[in-house]
Amino acid sequence: MQLKLWVLSLLDQHKTVQYSSQISYQILRSLNEIESIATEWDSLLDQSPCNRAFSCSKWYLVSARTDDSFSPYVLVGHRGSQIAGILPTAITNDGETLTFAGELSDYNDIIARETDHEVLAGLMSRALFFGRDYRRVVLNRVRSDSNCARAVRLLSPTLDLAKSFSIKTNSRYIRLPSSYRDYLSTRSRNFRKNLKRARRDAENNNVSVRELDVDNFSPSRLAEVFLSLNLERWGSNCYYNLDRPRTFVLNILPDLFAERRLRAFALTSDQNLLAMDLCMVGANSLCSWNGGFLSEASRWSPGTLLIDAGIKHSYSAKFDEYDLLRGEEPYKQRWVNSTREIGSFEFNANCS
Repeated sequence: MQLKLWVLSLLDQHKTVQYSSQISYQILRSLNEIESIATEWDSLLDQSPCNRAFSCSKWYLVSARTDDSFSPYVLVGHRGSQIAGILPTAITNDGETLTFAGELSDYNDIIARETDHEVLAGLMSRALFFGRDYRRVVLNRVRSDSNCARAVRLLSPTLDLAKSFSIKTNSRYIRLPSSYRDYLSTRSRNFRKNLKRARRDAENNNVSVRELDVDNFSPSRLAEVFLSLNLERWGSNCYYNLDRPRTFVLNILPDLFAERRLRAFALTSDQNLLAMDLCMVGANSLCSWNGGFLSEASRWSPGTLLIDAGIKHSYSAKFDEYDLLRGEEPYKQRWVNSTREIGSFEFNANCS
């Protein structure tokens, strides 16, 4: 779309968003600066609609330390002495593009309260119109119901989002009915029969599913166990056998697990860990992110049992959703009842 059209509406801010003189903005370019606001960052995150893992300060910091293809460029909005919003972006090393940092997050977003329209619009405005260090703004892997989408609408209230939002994929999720029993009633008879059989086979072989926590499983072990199971599952096609993603998970998973921004479910037999599913915590959801299993465990349908455990946990935690995230894998369709669009906003910066 033509950003020059937006400038005309922004000149008359009373018709779009009223900007408060109490809001100030800064750019953080060093990891030391970013690390110094980590506590405030995560506190604000926990009051936002953003994913508690993908949007946390450690996710950004570890991404920046393990990926030298971009330079930090974090936009921060302050209301008085308090941080009110964060746009966790970076500039690609060719100086061409402002974008979200890292490649492993399923959902990127502006970290702010959903109703703080001043800050949402202000951060988006500064990214689009005031940056002189880049030519393009590419806000990728964002949900159509995200703070980013909300900020774009605030800058141009008459915007048809369908024309400016480039859909790249969909995420599949379960909008949870009022009870687990009600959810199962929406699945086919064959689905329920297979789930019951998987549970029975596991029980008959002393195989069980349990949630791991810091009291019974050391955070320092989590990444190595995950990597070994993922490699066993995917073999030579294992993405996490590559240096950068491997380094990333080794550095991020222990902290996410310790801070409960990640929940881990395991299939075990006689204290032996056979399979694992890692779930990132959203504002109102549990998000199945990645996992793996030993070849010997395949006969017990580990994926089925682990997803089932995650759904039950979502009910216990009073979440609204269980999210299977990006990807078109056929197995997801058996579980889900909803999809959401994931895409990107791509603009020329400074209306050039």
